[in-house]
Amino acid sequence: MTASAWEGSLLSGRAFAADHAMGWLTGQVAASLSEGFPGLRVAMDMSWALQPVTGVEQLPQFEERVTPVLAGTAVSLLCQYDRERFDPVTLASITAFHTRSVAAATYYADALLRICRQYAPPGIRLAGEIDYQAEEPLALALAEAIRLDDDITINMAALTFIDASCARMIIEVVRGLDASRTVVLQCSPEIAARFGLLGADGLPRVSLVIAHDR
Repeated sequence: MTASAWEGSLLSGRAFAADHAMGWLTGQVAASLSEGFPGLRVAMDMSWALQPVTGVEQLPQFEERVTPVLAGTAVSLLCQYDRERFDPVTLASITAFHTRSVAAATYYADALLRICRQYAPPGIRLAGEIDYQAEEPLALALAEAIRLDDDITINMAALTFIDASCARMIIEVVRGLDASRTVVLQCSPEIAARFGLLGADGLPRVSLVIAHDR
């Protein structure tokens, strides 16, 4: 296993060039074969493209060139794009070049609210504004997290409003969990204050974690 920084691999300084990135990737493939490994798995965090990097317009060109290079090899490449941070236009421009697309299960999504599954750490993620009208998808998301995960994180870092009924639902779910399980409520200071009024900070095995702006 090797952990590589963006600079020196995908990037050269603060600049991106498809040729440079492809040279790094093909070099990794060649090195793994020469060292006798039967295969190679590469996971690339693509959030560097959200920074002020020159040449980022070559990203679709890089993605298009990757597939033929990997064809017929025992190499798999995972490109990790944060759907909350990348704009739809950028995501659409690179989606066609990927043979597979995996996204978190979404329980609810509209212009004001998104409720989806979170895999690391396991739990659910809420973003936007939530009130009693979204109680049903919230209950579904919580029920699935309880069924599939041991310890649970309810990520509300991007949540700007939650009404009393939804906050109470979360508290009641947390209160009813088995004593062996822990829960992290991750939220802004304002949302944390509402959960504090409902007694969340006094519940055993529950951590109320303040999420600061990125």
